[in-house]
Amino acid sequence: MIGADGLHSGVRRLAFGPQRQFEKKLGYAVAAFEAEGYRPRDEDVYLMYGRPGRMLGRFTLHRNRTLFLFVFAVGSEPLPTALDMQKEMLRNKYADGGWECPHVLEELNRTDELYLDSVSQIMMTSWSHGRIALTGDAAFCVSLLAGQGSALAMISKYVLAGELLKAGGRHQEAFLRYETLLRDYIRKKQQGAERFAAALAPRTQFGLLFRNLVTKAFAVPGLARLVIGKEITDAVQLPDYHWRRPIN
Repeated sequence: MIGADGLHSGVRRLAFGPQRQFEKKLGYAVAAFEAEGYRPRDEDVYLMYGRPGRMLGRFTLHRNRTLFLFVFAVGSEPLPTALDMQKEMLRNKYADGGWECPHVLEELNRTDELYLDSVSQIMMTSWSHGRIALTGDAAFCVSLLAGQGSALAMISKYVLAGELLKAGGRHQEAFLRYETLLRDYIRKKQQGAERFAAALAPRTQFGLLFRNLVTKAFAVPGLARLVIGKEITDAVQLPDYHWRRPIN
C-alpha cells in the first residue's frame, strides 16, 4: 500500500497515527480563492502587497479568472471551519489594508469556495511501516508556500517505484533504499521552505522593508540565482532504473 494522499493523508493517519504527531506548523495560515472578471488584470505577473505579518497576492488564470492568495501569521488557536467565519477572519485581518484590499474583500464576500489551511510540514522518522509506504506530501510535506510539492512528489514516486522494481518484490529493502536516497535531500528542502515561508509575510516592519529591498535587488541579473538558487534548484542525482517498455 502506497499513500500519496497529501498533507492530510488518511493512509498516514490509519497506518502511523494522528497527524498532530508529525505536523510542524510554521506559524502562518494560507487562504485562496478565485474570481472572474476582476480588474485590474496583469497578465503573467504576480503582484504582492505586504503589511507586517500579512501578505496578499494576486495573479491571472485562464478564462478571465484571477486567483488571490492570503498569507498571514497565526497563533496556536485552531482555524475556523465554517465558510462565513473564515471570511470574517480574513476581513478582520485585512480590513485596514491599502492597495486593492477593499476590492479583493468585496470579491471574497461573493465567493462560495475558499481554501484555508495552516502552513505546515510533515516530519517523520520513517516513511514506511510494514508493507505501507508514503510519498510526496503524505511523507514529508515541505509546506504549500515552498512551491515544490509537485516536483518532490514526482521525484519520490520515481525513486520508490524504481527501488521496488530493483528489489524484485523485497519491499522492505526497497523502502529502506528509497529513504536512504532521499532523506537528506528532503531535509534540506524543508529547511529552505521554512525560511521562505517567513520571507513571504515578515512579522515586523523592518523585516518587511528588508524583504522588499532584497526582492528589488533580484532584478540584478544573476543575483537571485546566487542568493536563493540552492533553495530552488534540484541538485539530487536520480538513479537510472533502466525502465523497460511493456510488451503489447
